[in-house]
Amino acid sequence: MNEKSLDETVGIFDLRYHIRCMMEKRSWSFHWTERTAYLHLEASELAESVRNKRGDALKESADVLITLLALSPYDLDTISAEARRIVDHLMSAPIYEGEERTTPEES
Repeated sequence: MNEKSLDETVGIFDLRYHIRCMMEKRSWSFHWTERTAYLHLEASELAESVRNKRGDALKESADVLITLLALSPYDLDTISAEARRIVDHLMSAPIYEGEERTTPEES
């Protein structure tokens, strides 16, 4: 890979490609077993930061996104579009069995 910036090489919105270029440059594994282990680790660190135990929630959120895009075969635009479709569906879908629900005390 060349040393050009993200916006010079692939455009500002192709984050997944840029992440994978960085991984290649740093000799990080692309194997799914390692990527899923790191996704779990980064998600745990995000949870700790949200609970004010340790870390910065913005940085940890970015780490989760980087790790997700390193693992997923889809780019951010495609994932975002699917997430939006799911949220739009859930806005009007009936409650399903086993759905996560807060109790009145948690609201």
